[in-house]
Amino acid sequence: MIKLIDDIALLDRLSEKEPYFGCLFSAAAAAFLDDPEFLSIWVELDEKWRAHSFLNAGSDYLMLFSPFGLPGAEMVFFVSNLIAQGGIEHIECDENSLAVLKNLCDFDVENAVQMFAKNRIVMPKSGFDTRDSGNFDEAYDVIKEAFGEEDSPGKEFWKLKMVRGVLRKQSTLLTLHDTEAVSTACIRGRTKKSGAITSVVTVPKHRHKGYASYLTAMCANMLIDEHRTPWLVPANADVRKMYEKLGFEAAKEYYYLYNIKEKEEQK
Repeated sequence: MIKLIDDIALLDRLSEKEPYFGCLFSAAAAAFLDDPEFLSIWVELDEKWRAHSFLNAGSDYLMLFSPFGLPGAEMVFFVSNLIAQGGIEHIECDENSLAVLKNLCDFDVENAVQMFAKNRIVMPKSGFDTRDSGNFDEAYDVIKEAFGEEDSPGKEFWKLKMVRGVLRKQSTLLTLHDTEAVSTACIRGRTKKSGAITSVVTVPKHRHKGYASYLTAMCANMLIDEHRTPWLVPANADVRKMYEKLGFEAAKEYYYLYNIKEKEEQK
């Protein structure tokens, strides 16, 4: 059975196996559990009514995780229909889900890594101006300048998710100022044992000044002080080196699929 999530506790099993993505799914569910119009988390239950497979279905992306075995027939059919409708630009998934997706669509694939930190990070004496739960508009402007117009999320929906996440104690938004907002980082979601750090970006003209490292360390230490393990995903090899210098270690791999195209034989 597959259903739209109605209880965030259904994500506990995902969080045990996939801490980073469990945090992201939990944040999305917490933000919109009382507003199904925007809710995008689907859960497949097995014969014992335990959550088995998990799907976050955005307008142009899918996150599909099935850490307890191959996704069931209902989930496969559901995902197949989403791909057939077109517009899916990328999919993030685990190995079990990848095995099924190979039969549904053609794609290019990259292996990506999740990283975590065991210990508190020693903060440099920087004098940086940081603001907890900073101005949402300022933070969005940083993200937009860093990623560009085409690759930035839609502002109003992004703000809605962030505001609800902060109010419901799932998220923490940090901004760093150097006469203006120049860098941002976010604890996007929290579970009992983990937290996901995302949106660590700096505007191009202010990069290589230690801003991103500083905000990452702040987020990580916040989570560790809450007795949660901080998790994140580096955007590229250079960013991974930055996280390694801070003390993060590579742990789990997952798959990033792009150039998604429904298989010809299924049309």
